[in-house]
Amino acid sequence: MYNSALRFGAALVVGAILIPGATSAHGVIGPRFFPATIATDDPFAADELALPTISIFRHRDGGLTETEVEYSMEYSKSIFPGFALSFGGDYVHAKPNDEPSSSGFDNVELTPILEVARSEEHEFIASLAFSWEIGGTGSRSIGAESASSYTPKIQFGKGFGDLSDNMDWLRPFAITGTVGYGIPGRGDDPHTVEWGGAIEYSLRYLQNNVRDAGLGPVLSQVTPVMEFSLTSPLDRNGGGTTGTLNPGLIWSGQFIQLGVEAIVPVNRASGSNLGVLAQLHFYIDDIFPHSLGTPIFK
Repeated sequence: MYNSALRFGAALVVGAILIPGATSAHGVIGPRFFPATIATDDPFAADELALPTISIFRHRDGGLTETEVEYSMEYSKSIFPGFALSFGGDYVHAKPNDEPSSSGFDNVELTPILEVARSEEHEFIASLAFSWEIGGTGSRSIGAESASSYTPKIQFGKGFGDLSDNMDWLRPFAITGTVGYGIPGRGDDPHTVEWGGAIEYSLRYLQNNVRDAGLGPVLSQVTPVMEFSLTSPLDRNGGGTTGTLNPGLIWSGQFIQLGVEAIVPVNRASGSNLGVLAQLHFYIDDIFPHSLGTPIFK
C-alpha cells in the first residue's frame, strides 16, 4: 500500500508537468462560480488562503465523548497552471468527559492537486489529489499519529446551468464531490473510504444568469450550501460509517469569502451535539493577480 501511494503521488506530479492546464479566475467554470467549500475539499488548483477556520464540536473519539475546538489554516499555491500544492495545519484543544484537557498541533498535511478535465459549456471540472499527513509533526498529547498516512482522491464540481430554460429554478444548483482511499500508516488502523461533497444554490447565478430577482449587491453574493463529510472503514475492525452534515451560508466577495456552517453528526457514533464551523477565506489569485496569485511556472 505504501508503494502504491507513492506511485500515485509521483504520477500526479508527472501529470502536472505533462498535462496542459487552463488558467481562469478562482473557482470559475464558464458562467459558474464555485465558492471554496469549508468542510470538504473542492476540485480547484488555486492560489488561496483559509485563515482561520474554527470548529467547535462535541464528538466521540476512542469510546470517549469529548468537546473539541480546532483552529485551522490552509495555504494553496499554484505551481503550474492547473496544478497546486497546499499546506495545512490544525491547533486542537480537546476536553474529554471527566478527563484532563489537552492541546497541541495536529500533524501537518500536504496535498498536491491536479485539474484533469474542464468543460466550460457544462460547468464541469474534475481533479486528482493526494493528501499526505506527515506523521510525527504533531503533538502526541492530542493523539497525532507518529506514522504518516496517505489519501489519493478524485474530486469534481458540476453546475446545472446547462439545463433547459423551462427548468430555470434548477439552473443555480451545483454540486461538488470528493472520494478518497485512506491508507493508514499503522497496520492496526483500518483502511477507509473518505467521501463527501456539497449541494450549492448560487444566488449569484440566479441573479446574473437566470433572472433579476432584485437581491441587491450583498445578498446576491450568498450561496446556501449543504455539505457532508463521511468516513467508511473498509476493514472489519474499523466500525461503522461516521461523519457530519454541514448546512450553512457562504458569502463571496471579490477578494475574500466568509462562511458559517452547522456541524450535525450523522449518527450517535459521530457525536451527541450540534457544532459550528466558521471560516475566513482569501482569494490570493484575485488579491495579487500579478505576483503571489500566479503560478510559479507559467
